[in-house]
Amino acid sequence: MKSRSPKNTKPSKKPPSKTKSKVKEDPLLPIRTLPILLPLPPFSNRKRISFFLFLNILVFLQCSSIQEKPKEVYHNDLTVTEKAVLSKIEEVENSGIKSLSYMYLLGDGVVHSGSLGVDKKGQIQRFKIGSITKLFTGIALLQLQEEGKLKLDDPVSKYLPEVVGMPSRGQKYREITIRDILTHQSGLPSDRASGFFLSPITKDSEILAAFRSLPQTLSQMERNEPGKAHSYSNFGFGLLGIVIERTSGIGIEEYFQKNLFSKAGMKHSTLLELNEGSELVTGYSGLFWKTETLRPVIRDLTAGSLSTTGEDMGLFMKTFFQSKRGNGLLSPSSFFEFHRIQKGPSSNFQMKLGLPVLMEERKSGDKSIWISGHSGSLPPFFADLIYDPESETASFLVGNTLSFATASIRPANKDILDITYEYKTGLKLEDLPLLERKKQNRLDGFYGLYVSPLGIHEVKPGNPPKIEMMGFDFDLVEKDNRFGTNLRLFFGLIPIKEKTLESMRIEFEPWEGTPIFTMYSLNASKGSWGFGVLVKPDYRLSEKSFLTTYQTKDPYSLISRVELKEDKRGFLNATVYYSLGGMENSNQFPCQWEQESTLRILGYGRNLGERIELKTVDGKPRLVYSGIEFLEK
Repeated sequence: MKSRSPKNTKPSKKPPSKTKSKVKEDPLLPIRTLPILLPLPPFSNRKRISFFLFLNILVFLQCSSIQEKPKEVYHNDLTVTEKAVLSKIEEVENSGIKSLSYMYLLGDGVVHSGSLGVDKKGQIQRFKIGSITKLFTGIALLQLQEEGKLKLDDPVSKYLPEVVGMPSRGQKYREITIRDILTHQSGLPSDRASGFFLSPITKDSEILAAFRSLPQTLSQMERNEPGKAHSYSNFGFGLLGIVIERTSGIGIEEYFQKNLFSKAGMKHSTLLELNEGSELVTGYSGLFWKTETLRPVIRDLTAGSLSTTGEDMGLFMKTFFQSKRGNGLLSPSSFFEFHRIQKGPSSNFQMKLGLPVLMEERKSGDKSIWISGHSGSLPPFFADLIYDPESETASFLVGNTLSFATASIRPANKDILDITYEYKTGLKLEDLPLLERKKQNRLDGFYGLYVSPLGIHEVKPGNPPKIEMMGFDFDLVEKDNRFGTNLRLFFGLIPIKEKTLESMRIEFEPWEGTPIFTMYSLNASKGSWGFGVLVKPDYRLSEKSFLTTYQTKDPYSLISRVELKEDKRGFLNATVYYSLGGMENSNQFPCQWEQESTLRILGYGRNLGERIELKTVDGKPRLVYSGIEFLEK
């Protein structure tokens, strides 16, 4: 395919013309990867699928670091730079994405943007950007702090008194601050699955009513200790939207339109579903062939509902950068605070967060460069934003297709930023090497069962020792004074040589007196995958009639069913099935009985440490989790 010149746009100009829709062939074999947290279709062999998902998680987080870097010289060569960027974008489209929208900034204030493969000629089509919405929420809160209407270190109960009535897992927890929520260390539940997805035909007024009902659900939820561990929380960011409404005195859509979108010249962006002059692009999912999906409509608006265009995202970033000079969305001091590395739990290790942007340290010559960014997933949509606040270069990509090809978006976007940075500075961005560890990590005292956001693991003695992940035993081999992993299948006869597995490192250490392990690599900092904590499950099972499969009748539910059963080792295991973008994924969590009718999911991190309630109605077992009451299947 021939490269096309990008459309250069400015805030005062007409909307960018859309490129023609193209018919493209999908790959015959499923050789590409799915991104982290996106679901897989239900297959009969769960062990194979778990391993497939695990490899896709690793490849998604690492593939940008193992690709060959381009050899072209881009510095001040606009023609070569544009050709290289468009080639990257077209590669993503050709990999199996139905429609893409993009923008990039070369550090000169000009927005380069466009769309590929849109499904209706002449229509301006928006894409959902998922959790990139959280950056807008953080900016709004900093604006309100500038106006003296709140402080980030205020207790959130000052604006959400409903938090006071929220049950705590412990009795002496400190109050939660706004900053705690912005940095995902509030101890609030990761999600309230009940009512998270709404019907695709829900009216905007009904969406707002559901959004504003969030504080009333606090009395039904339970909070963990703030500041203890990083636990990503959509629920918390939904509540921050209520704080914005209550402190500003206007509705959340009006606030975003007036104080964010209009200031940046963004004419085709909204938190809701209707926007004059544009429409949401159709979404698709499928591994071998693509089918249309239902429109994803969510309640937690300020956590992930924003839809926009590539041009609007370019105008947003251009205006955001102008904050450095005092004529953007924030004051210079607030812009600095947004990108300042925030204090986090010790278990964050090398993972760094702003408010709430993710920070990655890279190298340019002899200088450290802190790259900022955030991804967003609201299946079937996946988006990625990455930028350098200093050089004012940026890149954004969003697609509308949940498939193997989805995993190509993030690494391509990182490559594009590298190109734009070299165009502006004449220097290359490079990943930092692993931190030096002087002594070989040891396993003495670290054998046993662990739980992490990736599931259940067992570290076993042997020659070599092994760690079980996703139902497979990986050899633990000494590398870089840490442990690397080797995998052999078919009774150990066939070694699996895969660059992502070979580059992964595992480290064992104590954390607050408890053995833990972390997994990381050159392109995934220590702490970014969470950590596994040693657990001692209670093998005592209460009433075994509760060991069954439960389901919900809500056709739009985030969680379709939950299965309780004994693990092969004899302890209690909960398998939670998520329905996203027309596909299904499942996570397994070890549990133990806390009371006669209460289970506790073990571990720390997203969806861990949460409570499951059991009860009997008319002689039949029921299960309550994340606000949903499930009936026996």
